[in-house]
Amino acid sequence: MANRWRKTDGALLIGFCVLASIISLDLLPINQPPSSSSSTELRRYLKAKSTRRRRRRRRATSETSTTSIYSWASDHLQPLTVIPDPSKETVLFWHIPKSGGTTAQQIYKCLDLAVASRAGSLPRFGHDQDEELLTFHPRKKNRGPTYVNVDTTSKAGILRAEELGLVPSGLADIIITSEPKFAIEHLYDDSHRGRVIGLFRHPVDRLVSKFYYLQIADWERTYSPEWKKLSVLEFATKKNNDNNTMVKHLAGKRMNEQVTEVDLLIAMRTVNQRFIVGLTNQMEESIHRFNIVIGIDEPNEEHKKCIDHIEKKNSNPHPKVEEGSPEWEAFAGKNALDIRLYDYILQIFEEQKEVIESYAIDMAVQEGIMSQ
Repeated sequence: MANRWRKTDGALLIGFCVLASIISLDLLPINQPPSSSSSTELRRYLKAKSTRRRRRRRRATSETSTTSIYSWASDHLQPLTVIPDPSKETVLFWHIPKSGGTTAQQIYKCLDLAVASRAGSLPRFGHDQDEELLTFHPRKKNRGPTYVNVDTTSKAGILRAEELGLVPSGLADIIITSEPKFAIEHLYDDSHRGRVIGLFRHPVDRLVSKFYYLQIADWERTYSPEWKKLSVLEFATKKNNDNNTMVKHLAGKRMNEQVTEVDLLIAMRTVNQRFIVGLTNQMEESIHRFNIVIGIDEPNEEHKKCIDHIEKKNSNPHPKVEEGSPEWEAFAGKNALDIRLYDYILQIFEEQKEVIESYAIDMAVQEGIMSQ
Protein backbone atom coordinates (compact mmCIF):
# COMPACT_ATOMS: atom_id res chain seq x y z
CA MET A 1 0.00 0.00 0.00
CA ALA A 2 1.25 3.46 -0.90
CA ASN A 3 3.00 5.89 1.40
CA ARG A 4 2.88 3.70 4.48
CA TRP A 5 5.38 3.87 7.34
CA ARG A 6 8.33 1.66 6.59
CA LYS A 7 11.32 3.40 8.21
CA THR A 8 11.79 2.34 11.80
CA ASP A 9 13.94 5.28 12.83
CA GLY A 10 11.42 7.73 11.47
CA ALA A 11 8.57 5.97 13.23
CA LEU A 12 10.46 5.90 16.51
CA LEU A 13 11.26 9.59 16.18
CA ILE A 14 7.61 10.46 15.60
CA GLY A 15 6.51 8.34 18.53
CA PHE A 16 9.13 9.88 20.82
CA CYS A 17 8.16 13.44 19.75
CA VAL A 18 4.51 12.76 20.54
CA LEU A 19 5.48 11.19 23.83
CA ALA A 20 7.66 14.18 24.72
CA SER A 21 4.78 16.57 24.08
CA ILE A 22 2.53 14.55 26.38
CA ILE A 23 5.15 14.57 29.11
CA SER A 24 5.55 18.33 28.81
CA LEU A 25 1.82 18.80 29.34
CA ASP A 26 1.91 16.64 32.47
CA LEU A 27 -0.85 14.50 31.07
CA LEU A 28 0.78 11.27 32.12
CA PRO A 29 3.06 11.00 35.16
CA ILE A 30 5.95 8.77 34.16
CA ASN A 31 9.59 8.15 34.76
CA GLN A 32 12.02 10.35 32.90
CA PRO A 33 12.90 9.19 29.37
CA PRO A 34 16.36 7.71 28.90
CA SER A 35 19.09 10.31 28.67
CA SER A 36 21.02 8.09 26.28
CA SER A 37 20.24 8.24 22.57
CA SER A 38 20.52 4.45 22.36
CA SER A 39 17.75 3.10 20.12
CA THR A 40 17.54 -0.01 22.35
CA GLU A 41 16.85 2.08 25.43
CA LEU A 42 14.36 4.19 23.53
CA ARG A 43 12.51 1.12 22.31
CA ARG A 44 12.41 -0.32 25.84
CA TYR A 45 11.13 2.97 27.23
CA LEU A 46 8.47 3.37 24.52
CA LYS A 47 7.36 -0.23 24.93
CA ALA A 48 6.75 0.30 28.65
CA LYS A 49 4.83 3.51 27.94
CA SER A 50 2.86 1.76 25.21
CA THR A 51 1.70 -0.92 27.66
CA ARG A 52 0.51 1.64 30.20
CA ARG A 53 -1.29 3.69 27.60
CA ARG A 54 -3.10 0.65 26.19
CA ARG A 55 -4.40 -0.11 29.68
CA ARG A 56 -5.63 3.45 30.05
CA ARG A 57 -7.29 3.32 26.62
CA ARG A 58 -9.13 0.12 27.57
CA ARG A 59 -10.24 1.61 30.89
CA ALA A 60 -11.49 4.73 29.09
CA THR A 61 -13.80 2.65 26.90
CA SER A 62 -14.74 -0.06 29.38
CA GLU A 63 -17.88 1.77 30.53
CA THR A 64 -19.43 1.49 27.08
CA SER A 65 -17.71 -1.61 25.76
CA THR A 66 -20.75 -3.81 26.34
CA THR A 67 -23.31 -1.21 25.28
CA SER A 68 -25.12 -1.98 22.03
CA ILE A 69 -23.93 -0.35 18.84
CA TYR A 70 -25.00 -1.03 15.27
CA SER A 71 -24.13 -4.61 14.34
CA TRP A 72 -22.54 -3.56 11.04
CA ALA A 73 -20.03 -1.60 13.09
CA SER A 74 -19.42 -4.14 15.86
CA ASP A 75 -19.00 -7.00 13.37
CA HIS A 76 -16.90 -5.30 10.71
CA LEU A 77 -14.92 -2.46 12.33
CA GLN A 78 -11.98 -2.45 14.71
CA PRO A 79 -12.71 -1.01 18.16
CA LEU A 80 -10.67 2.01 19.17
CA THR A 81 -8.90 -0.11 21.79
CA VAL A 82 -7.08 -1.97 19.00
CA ILE A 83 -3.93 -0.32 17.65
CA PRO A 84 -4.18 0.42 13.91
CA ASP A 85 -2.20 -1.79 11.55
CA PRO A 86 -2.04 0.06 8.22
CA SER A 87 -0.42 -2.92 6.50
CA LYS A 88 -3.51 -5.05 7.14
CA GLU A 89 -6.43 -2.62 7.49
CA THR A 90 -8.28 -0.59 4.88
CA VAL A 91 -9.59 2.78 6.02
CA LEU A 92 -13.05 3.99 5.00
CA PHE A 93 -13.71 7.73 4.82
CA TRP A 94 -17.32 8.73 5.41
CA HIS A 95 -17.89 11.65 3.04
CA ILE A 96 -20.68 13.87 4.37
CA PRO A 97 -21.37 16.48 1.64
CA LYS A 98 -20.16 20.02 2.39
CA SER A 99 -18.19 18.93 5.43
CA GLY A 100 -14.67 19.04 4.02
CA GLY A 101 -14.68 15.59 2.48
CA THR A 102 -13.67 16.78 -0.98
CA THR A 103 -10.70 18.60 0.54
CA ALA A 104 -9.57 15.48 2.41
CA GLN A 105 -10.04 13.35 -0.70
CA GLN A 106 -7.91 15.69 -2.80
CA ILE A 107 -5.18 15.73 -0.17
CA TYR A 108 -4.94 11.94 -0.30
CA LYS A 109 -5.02 11.95 -4.09
CA CYS A 110 -2.21 14.51 -4.04
CA LEU A 111 -0.23 12.17 -1.76
CA ASP A 112 -0.80 9.38 -4.31
CA LEU A 113 -2.73 7.04 -2.07
CA ALA A 114 -4.70 4.40 -3.95
CA VAL A 115 -8.23 5.82 -3.72
CA ALA A 116 -11.45 3.88 -4.20
CA SER A 117 -14.28 6.34 -4.84
CA ARG A 118 -16.28 7.07 -7.98
CA ALA A 119 -13.52 8.31 -10.25
CA GLY A 120 -11.95 4.90 -10.90
CA SER A 121 -15.08 3.59 -12.60
CA LEU A 122 -15.79 6.58 -14.85
CA PRO A 123 -16.25 5.35 -18.44
CA ARG A 124 -13.78 7.88 -19.82
CA PHE A 125 -10.94 6.01 -18.11
CA GLY A 126 -11.96 2.70 -19.70
CA HIS A 127 -12.05 0.56 -16.55
CA ASP A 128 -15.76 0.55 -15.71
CA GLN A 129 -16.27 -2.91 -17.26
CA ASP A 130 -13.14 -4.56 -15.89
CA GLU A 131 -13.65 -8.03 -14.47
CA GLU A 132 -10.64 -7.83 -12.17
CA LEU A 133 -9.45 -5.24 -9.70
CA LEU A 134 -6.56 -2.98 -10.58
CA THR A 135 -5.11 0.43 -9.81
CA PHE A 136 -4.22 2.96 -12.48
CA HIS A 137 -3.07 6.53 -13.05
CA PRO A 138 -5.53 8.46 -15.23
CA ARG A 139 -2.83 10.83 -16.47
CA LYS A 140 0.10 10.12 -18.73
CA LYS A 141 3.53 9.15 -17.41
CA ASN A 142 1.98 7.65 -14.25
CA ARG A 143 1.46 11.07 -12.73
CA GLY A 144 -1.42 12.30 -10.60
CA PRO A 145 -3.77 10.30 -8.38
CA THR A 146 -4.01 6.53 -8.21
CA TYR A 147 -7.50 5.08 -8.60
CA VAL A 148 -8.97 1.65 -7.97
CA ASN A 149 -11.36 0.64 -10.77
CA VAL A 150 -14.54 0.60 -8.65
CA ASP A 151 -17.31 2.98 -7.59
CA THR A 152 -17.80 3.02 -3.82
CA THR A 153 -20.21 5.98 -3.85
CA SER A 154 -23.27 4.06 -5.08
CA LYS A 155 -24.89 0.89 -3.77
CA ALA A 156 -24.59 -0.83 -7.14
CA GLY A 157 -20.92 0.09 -7.28
CA ILE A 158 -20.35 -1.14 -3.73
CA LEU A 159 -21.88 -4.51 -4.62
CA ARG A 160 -19.56 -4.76 -7.62
CA ALA A 161 -16.59 -3.87 -5.41
CA GLU A 162 -17.68 -6.58 -2.97
CA GLU A 163 -17.88 -9.14 -5.77
CA LEU A 164 -14.39 -8.20 -6.94
CA GLY A 165 -13.02 -8.48 -3.39
CA LEU A 166 -11.94 -4.88 -2.87
CA VAL A 167 -11.01 -5.00 0.81
CA PRO A 168 -9.40 -8.48 0.83
CA SER A 169 -7.28 -7.44 -2.16
CA GLY A 170 -5.56 -4.70 -0.16
CA LEU A 171 -5.34 -2.53 -3.28
CA ALA A 172 -7.09 0.50 -1.80
CA ASP A 173 -5.36 2.70 0.77
CA ILE A 174 -8.61 4.54 1.43
CA ILE A 175 -12.25 3.99 0.45
CA ILE A 176 -14.47 7.06 0.01
CA THR A 177 -18.23 6.73 0.40
CA SER A 178 -21.36 8.54 1.56
CA GLU A 179 -23.01 5.19 2.35
CA PRO A 180 -21.12 4.05 5.47
CA LYS A 181 -23.54 1.38 6.68
CA PHE A 182 -24.04 -0.26 3.28
CA ALA A 183 -20.35 -0.09 2.38
CA ILE A 184 -19.15 -1.50 5.69
CA GLU A 185 -21.73 -4.30 5.63
CA HIS A 186 -20.71 -5.41 2.15
CA LEU A 187 -16.99 -4.63 1.84
CA TYR A 188 -15.70 -5.73 5.25
CA ASP A 189 -16.13 -8.87 7.33
CA ASP A 190 -14.87 -10.38 10.56
CA SER A 191 -11.62 -11.42 8.87
CA HIS A 192 -11.11 -8.01 7.26
CA ARG A 193 -12.13 -5.43 9.81
CA GLY A 194 -11.76 -1.79 8.86
CA ARG A 195 -11.41 1.69 10.32
CA VAL A 196 -13.74 4.61 9.74
CA ILE A 197 -12.64 8.23 9.63
CA GLY A 198 -14.85 11.23 8.88
CA LEU A 199 -15.05 15.01 8.93
CA PHE A 200 -18.01 16.58 10.67
CA ARG A 201 -19.55 20.04 10.44
CA HIS A 202 -22.40 21.73 12.27
CA PRO A 203 -25.55 20.62 10.41
CA VAL A 204 -26.87 24.16 9.92
CA ASP A 205 -23.56 25.43 8.52
CA ARG A 206 -23.42 22.39 6.24
CA LEU A 207 -26.89 22.99 4.82
CA VAL A 208 -26.28 26.70 4.27
CA SER A 209 -23.08 25.84 2.41
CA LYS A 210 -24.94 23.27 0.33
CA PHE A 211 -27.63 25.84 -0.56
CA TYR A 212 -25.12 28.30 -2.00
CA TYR A 213 -22.78 25.71 -3.52
CA LEU A 214 -25.32 23.83 -5.62
CA GLN A 215 -26.52 27.09 -7.15
CA ILE A 216 -23.20 27.38 -9.01
CA ALA A 217 -21.72 23.86 -9.10
CA ASP A 218 -22.72 22.89 -12.64
CA TRP A 219 -20.27 19.96 -12.50
CA GLU A 220 -22.27 18.26 -9.76
CA ARG A 221 -25.03 15.76 -10.49
CA THR A 222 -27.26 17.65 -8.02
CA TYR A 223 -26.62 21.08 -9.56
CA SER A 224 -29.64 23.28 -8.72
CA PRO A 225 -29.45 26.72 -10.39
CA GLU A 226 -33.14 27.32 -9.62
CA TRP A 227 -32.18 27.79 -5.97
CA LYS A 228 -30.83 31.22 -6.90
CA LYS A 229 -34.44 32.41 -6.89
CA LEU A 230 -34.94 31.33 -3.28
CA SER A 231 -34.04 33.02 -0.04
CA VAL A 232 -32.26 30.95 2.59
CA LEU A 233 -35.45 30.87 4.65
CA GLU A 234 -37.53 29.66 1.70
CA PHE A 235 -35.00 26.91 1.03
CA ALA A 236 -34.97 25.84 4.69
CA THR A 237 -38.75 25.73 5.02
CA LYS A 238 -39.92 24.62 1.57
CA LYS A 239 -37.19 22.90 -0.45
CA ASN A 240 -34.66 21.29 1.82
CA ASN A 241 -35.24 17.59 2.50
CA ASP A 242 -31.72 16.82 3.65
CA ASN A 243 -32.50 16.59 7.36
CA ASN A 244 -30.88 14.52 10.13
CA THR A 245 -28.77 12.95 7.42
CA MET A 246 -26.01 11.68 9.73
CA VAL A 247 -28.34 9.77 12.02
CA LYS A 248 -30.28 8.40 9.03
CA HIS A 249 -27.15 7.12 7.30
CA LEU A 250 -25.94 5.41 10.45
CA ALA A 251 -29.36 3.89 11.08
CA GLY A 252 -29.66 2.78 7.46
CA LYS A 253 -32.84 4.77 6.86
CA ARG A 254 -33.91 6.54 3.69
CA MET A 255 -34.06 10.32 3.57
CA ASN A 256 -37.86 10.29 3.59
CA GLU A 257 -37.98 8.15 6.75
CA GLN A 258 -38.06 9.42 10.31
CA VAL A 259 -35.38 8.76 12.91
CA THR A 260 -35.93 8.45 16.64
CA GLU A 261 -34.22 9.03 19.96
CA VAL A 262 -33.22 5.36 19.92
CA ASP A 263 -31.56 5.81 16.51
CA LEU A 264 -29.66 8.80 17.87
CA LEU A 265 -28.50 6.96 20.99
CA ILE A 266 -27.17 3.98 19.03
CA ALA A 267 -25.53 6.33 16.52
CA MET A 268 -23.74 8.18 19.33
CA ARG A 269 -22.47 4.93 20.83
CA THR A 270 -21.36 3.64 17.43
CA VAL A 271 -19.40 6.78 16.57
CA ASN A 272 -17.83 6.86 20.03
CA GLN A 273 -16.61 3.27 19.86
CA ARG A 274 -15.74 2.80 16.19
CA PHE A 275 -15.10 6.14 14.43
CA ILE A 276 -12.06 8.41 14.30
CA VAL A 277 -13.72 11.83 14.11
CA GLY A 278 -12.40 15.04 12.58
CA LEU A 279 -13.87 18.52 12.41
CA THR A 280 -14.18 20.71 9.34
CA ASN A 281 -13.08 23.77 11.31
CA GLN A 282 -10.00 21.92 12.60
CA MET A 283 -8.83 20.50 9.31
CA GLU A 284 -5.09 20.38 9.98
CA GLU A 285 -5.42 18.56 13.30
CA SER A 286 -8.05 16.23 11.83
CA ILE A 287 -5.89 15.27 8.85
CA HIS A 288 -2.96 14.73 11.22
CA ARG A 289 -5.02 12.22 13.22
CA PHE A 290 -6.27 10.49 10.09
CA ASN A 291 -2.70 10.19 8.82
CA ILE A 292 -1.63 8.33 11.95
CA VAL A 293 -4.44 5.81 11.45
CA ILE A 294 -3.73 5.43 7.72
CA GLY A 295 0.03 5.17 8.34
CA ILE A 296 1.26 8.21 6.42
CA ASP A 297 4.74 9.52 7.09
CA GLU A 298 4.01 13.16 7.87
CA PRO A 299 7.52 14.69 8.14
CA ASN A 300 7.49 15.11 4.40
CA GLU A 301 7.65 18.34 2.41
CA GLU A 302 5.34 16.94 -0.27
CA HIS A 303 2.69 16.27 2.38
CA LYS A 304 2.80 19.89 3.56
CA LYS A 305 2.55 21.19 0.00
CA CYS A 306 -0.52 19.05 -0.67
CA ILE A 307 -2.35 20.29 2.42
CA ASP A 308 -1.46 23.97 1.94
CA HIS A 309 -2.39 24.02 -1.76
CA ILE A 310 -5.68 22.15 -1.48
CA GLU A 311 -6.97 23.96 1.62
CA LYS A 312 -6.57 27.29 -0.18
CA LYS A 313 -8.11 25.97 -3.40
CA ASN A 314 -11.27 24.42 -1.93
CA SER A 315 -13.28 27.33 -0.60
CA ASN A 316 -16.70 28.62 -1.57
CA PRO A 317 -17.34 31.93 0.24
CA HIS A 318 -20.98 32.72 0.96
CA PRO A 319 -23.08 34.75 3.42
CA LYS A 320 -23.32 33.31 6.92
CA VAL A 321 -26.53 32.50 8.73
CA GLU A 322 -26.37 33.74 12.31
CA GLU A 323 -27.36 31.44 15.14
CA GLY A 324 -30.77 32.43 16.52
CA SER A 325 -31.95 33.95 13.23
CA PRO A 326 -35.19 32.69 11.61
CA GLU A 327 -33.11 30.91 8.97
CA TRP A 328 -30.97 29.19 11.57
CA GLU A 329 -33.99 28.12 13.60
CA ALA A 330 -35.72 26.74 10.50
CA PHE A 331 -32.76 24.47 9.71
CA ALA A 332 -32.16 23.57 13.36
CA GLY A 333 -35.77 22.60 13.98
CA LYS A 334 -35.60 19.91 11.29
CA ASN A 335 -32.12 18.70 12.26
CA ALA A 336 -32.37 18.42 16.03
CA LEU A 337 -31.00 14.87 16.18
CA ASP A 338 -28.05 15.63 13.91
CA ILE A 339 -27.22 18.70 15.99
CA ARG A 340 -27.16 16.62 19.14
CA LEU A 341 -24.97 14.03 17.44
CA TYR A 342 -22.62 16.79 16.26
CA ASP A 343 -22.39 18.26 19.77
CA TYR A 344 -21.45 14.82 21.04
CA ILE A 345 -18.84 14.48 18.28
CA LEU A 346 -17.23 17.72 19.51
CA GLN A 347 -16.74 16.00 22.85
CA ILE A 348 -15.40 12.84 21.20
CA PHE A 349 -12.92 14.91 19.18
CA GLU A 350 -11.39 16.30 22.36
CA GLU A 351 -11.31 12.89 24.06
CA GLN A 352 -9.71 11.15 21.07
CA LYS A 353 -6.62 13.36 21.07
CA GLU A 354 -4.89 11.21 23.66
CA VAL A 355 -6.11 7.99 21.99
CA ILE A 356 -4.58 8.99 18.64
CA GLU A 357 -1.35 10.07 20.29
CA SER A 358 -1.14 6.68 21.96
CA TYR A 359 -1.59 5.05 18.54
CA ALA A 360 1.47 6.91 17.24
CA ILE A 361 3.57 5.67 20.16
CA ASP A 362 2.30 2.09 19.98
CA MET A 363 2.77 1.88 16.22
CA ALA A 364 6.31 3.22 16.57
CA VAL A 365 7.05 0.58 19.22
CA GLN A 366 5.68 -2.19 17.03
CA GLU A 367 7.78 -1.00 14.08
CA GLY A 368 10.85 -0.99 16.31
CA ILE A 369 10.21 -4.48 17.68
CA MET A 370 9.58 -5.94 14.23
CA SER A 371 12.82 -4.49 12.90
CA GLN A 372 14.94 -6.15 15.62
